[in-house]
Amino acid sequence: MKWKFLYHILILYTVITFGYCCNKYNWNPFLTKTSPHLAILILARGGSKGVHLKNIAKVNNTPLIRISLDSIKNVNFVHSVWVSTDHKNIFQEAEEENVNIHWRSAYTATDTATSLVGIKEFLEHHPEIDILGLVQCTSPFIKRSYLQLAVDYMRDGLECAFSVTRSHKLIWKETDNQVIPLNFNPYKRPRRQDWVGILIENGMFYFATRNLIQKNTLQSLK
Repeated sequence: MKWKFLYHILILYTVITFGYCCNKYNWNPFLTKTSPHLAILILARGGSKGVHLKNIAKVNNTPLIRISLDSIKNVNFVHSVWVSTDHKNIFQEAEEENVNIHWRSAYTATDTATSLVGIKEFLEHHPEIDILGLVQCTSPFIKRSYLQLAVDYMRDGLECAFSVTRSHKLIWKETDNQVIPLNFNPYKRPRRQDWVGILIENGMFYFATRNLIQKNTLQSLK
């Protein structure tokens, strides 16, 4: 009876301690789910060929991954923050930031694997997540306000939200040894102040519901 009592005390202590250590960045499995679980994920493989370990390259003496995590941590209504990696150095950087770490499978970290492959593999291991935000840590100018707006859109019921840059550049396309205008009429060239421009994906972040991701896409018209 004594050992049984001590066993229950130990289990209770473990649950309380684990629950106490988990903050809003770490997923706490002991919390009751009261709303859709919104997670933010950084895919940070170590095998980049262009720039070695680019995800932890430093800008103003700060690793890129920490710049992104600093912005993410100030966003409201985020239930958990994750770094998915296959490299020990990136693992260590993420561990120091006190976020969840997913050790990604080798097939998701090849040169030919898409981000969607990495996302789907991650979600297979984490069925508690309903909405996922992918943040590219190679975007050093990311701001908390940008991410908060995307999170708010998703909480309002949108199926996806992603970052774009508004451009007023006039675009031409080369085809059959000639060039043709794509977004304007050369006989009625728009003035910048009279034209809203076009929206170009900048790759900073993508948010999508689990249901949309299961359809093999991060974007829809909803």
